[in-house]
Amino acid sequence: MHYLLVALLITFSHSTLSAQTLPAASSKTTKQESPTEPKQKSPAENQVVVLPLARQNFKPKLTLQSALKLAESYIEKEKIDISSFYLFQAKFIAYGDKGNKEPAWHFWWVNQNGALGNYVEILVMIDTGSVGRLPSM
Repeated sequence: MHYLLVALLITFSHSTLSAQTLPAASSKTTKQESPTEPKQKSPAENQVVVLPLARQNFKPKLTLQSALKLAESYIEKEKIDISSFYLFQAKFIAYGDKGNKEPAWHFWWVNQNGALGNYVEILVMIDTGSVGRLPSM
């Protein structure tokens, strides 16, 4: 997350800097910076914002490892063929309607051949332990 934010800031700063035009330098008006004068910060250094970290001391009722076991049991019970798939992503999400979100583990298996829409998404609800498959394209 932090790397993504830094990359976006660097990209934004680079595009902002490259879009600016510098005045033409003339030999009479050029002033060289002396070593005793404090160096001014570049626009990129002025644009960096430190964001607060998310709360990391929260332990869900259902651990990621337990949820993965439940998801794999569901795949086996439902006879879902994931032999050509690999687990691409597992994340903690809030799932549901706008006013009725519940904590859940979201698992995403992607096909090795890279075909679009050919994936398996399994959702494990943290409070109830119920497991279900999300529809794929």
